[in-house]
Amino acid sequence: WQQVFSSPRLDWVIERAALNAKVLGGALGDHDKMVAAASCSEIILWALRADGSGSESGVFHLGVPMDALFFVGNQLIATSHTGKIGVWNAVTKHWQIQDVVPINSYDAAGTFLLLGCNNGSIYYVDVQKFPLRMKDNDLLVTELYRDPTEDAVTALSVYLT
Repeated sequence: WQQVFSSPRLDWVIERAALNAKVLGGALGDHDKMVAAASCSEIILWALRADGSGSESGVFHLGVPMDALFFVGNQLIATSHTGKIGVWNAVTKHWQIQDVVPINSYDAAGTFLLLGCNNGSIYYVDVQKFPLRMKDNDLLVTELYRDPTEDAVTALSVYLT
């Protein structure tokens, strides 16, 4: 083990952490290694350099307590069972919060974020393209499937070849 980054002292307990160290030669150049720390609804994101230093990329608020914090490619994702998702786009450096129906499960496949919801629907977002609707600039969340009996989707496992 080798320490590669040490954050500044935080005034709160870290409840969630996410690390992205897989992408080489991506859109962020020397900043493709990233780490995020979160507590309740607040997230701090740092870009890491090869020399072990890091710079704060931003502080983001989901507005509700989050249940998950993870990367899909270079995009940082935060989800809450209350029905909110937050996506930080690595290229545009834009944080987008979107309301959806309450979320019971999630999975990522390639660049797709899939959300299993309590209304029996599975929604997806292509976070690589970061699609925004023209009429209101909201994140484009597309319904992929809806259970006819509206049973909640409590687990997702996706594998794309």
